[in-house]
Order: sequence, then structure tokens, then C-alpha cells
Amino acid sequence: MSIQRRGFLKLSATAMAGALIAQHPDTGLAAPSTRSPSGDQFSGINLAGWDIVVGDAIYAAPRVDPVTIDDIETVHFPEFSELRANIHLRRIMAHNITFKKRIADNVFDFVHTFGYKFRLPYMPSTSNPTLNPQTIEGGMGLWDGSDTRLDYGTGFQWYINPWGPDAGAIQSWTDIDGGSWAKVGNMPLDTAWHQVRITLDVRRETTALVIDGTHYLCRFNGTPKPATWGTERAATIAAEIVSLYPGESHPGALHKAEFKDWFWIWKPYNQRTIFLPTVSR
Repeated sequence: MSIQRRGFLKLSATAMAGALIAQHPDTGLAAPSTRSPSGDQFSGINLAGWDIVVGDAIYAAPRVDPVTIDDIETVHFPEFSELRANIHLRRIMAHNITFKKRIADNVFDFVHTFGYKFRLPYMPSTSNPTLNPQTIEGGMGLWDGSDTRLDYGTGFQWYINPWGPDAGAIQSWTDIDGGSWAKVGNMPLDTAWHQVRITLDVRRETTALVIDGTHYLCRFNGTPKPATWGTERAATIAAEIVSLYPGESHPGALHKAEFKDWFWIWKPYNQRTIFLPTVSR
């Protein structure tokens, strides 16, 4: 089963249908119109203070009610946060986007680098009918609502459906043919902690994706958005999971993943970038 365009870049957590910013006020990060030339760095142990929304990688079997916010949750523990999708074990595929955003006039004056650690707290298995995954995902987007009306960003996906033909694939999002995932590597299924790091440099139209010290190809994307999107400039980072695709007749499964030790660095262009981008557009 090929997942539809994931919610972070198409149904962006920055301004979903132009209404998300109004519905989910920023918590934990102020939104000044000007910033210090030295840039900023934000971090946390868990994702407390982040917002949550249903993404677009969703499915409901025939005669099953559509996916809603009641099908997902993010629970915060002292040392990590746990994203959960399809918490009621319905015959659905649910998409949990847990995100942090910042609105700032000069958001494009910086190279943005963010990352976190993530892991599966269970091992995917074809013999487990009630606890199984589809993906773990994440990404970053910068929305230019006042000028180009483009949403710039990049993202990654770890495909971990144990029934899938390519379980363990690392994929990055591209804007080719209207949007598609491209396989860029493989990471075997396990329950270890993994570290992801993403850099987005809009001026140079470059990106970088590093997982556990390995660089993977990724593509800079600039996507036009409808008039319903706002006129602000904003940056968003996200952690995401998608629960198992059940098909028309099989039961759905709960999916859980843990995230911790997140960081978000705004690096001015007059300073050296944190690490070299891997692929330009």
C-alpha cells in the first residue's frame, strides 16, 4: 500500500487550511517580529508544549467512521514523549503529527537545523495483530505567506510495516510528479534509539538528512499553497507516526513511538552552517 502525501508538507502543521495557527497558539516559543542577529536555539527532553493534529495519511475501512483527533494522542513522560495512533484499535490508518511552530518575520534569515531521538518501544511482527506500525516520520517546513506563497521543506520516513515488501526503508519526500517518496537507504527494524538531524537552507535551496551519522539523499521542496493559507511567515518542525494500514477487512492496530532530546537551531547566514547539505534542488 502506498501512503498518500504525508501531512507535514502537504497538509502542513504550519497552517492547515489556513486555520491551524489560529486554532493552536504557539506554546513555549515567542513570536517576535525581529530577532537577535546571533540566532537562537531551542531544545527539550520531551515534546511537552508541542501541538497535535491529524495528518493526511489516513484511511477508514468501508462502513467505519472517519479518522478524527480522538484516534491519536501524544503522552508526555519525564524522559520522552510517546506518539500513539489508532488508540481505539479501529479498522483505520491514523496519522499523528505532533509539531512545534514559530511565527517570525525573518524566519528566512536563518539556516534551520533540527533533530531528535526516536525509537519503537516494540518490535513489529506479522504475528502481532494489535500492535504494529506503518511508519515513523518527521520533517521541517518554512511557509512564506507574505511573498512567494510557497511552503519550503523536507522530510523523512522510516517504513516499518512488517508485511511491507520493503520494511526498513528510509525514504525522503520529493516534489516529483506532484509529490512522492523516494527510497534513499535502509535501516533494519529494531527497538534501539536513533538520532535524526535535518538541515533546511532556503536561500541555497539545499537540505541535509542524517540518521545515526549516515547522510541520506534528500530534496529541497517548494510547494504552492491555496489562497486560504495565511500571510504570515512561519517555521514548523514535526514528529509523526502512521498506524498500520488495515485494508478493507483486516483489524487495525495500535502504533506507538517514542521521541526525546529534540533541538532546533536557527543559524544566521553570516555564520558557518552546522554541517554540509547533501543535495541541492
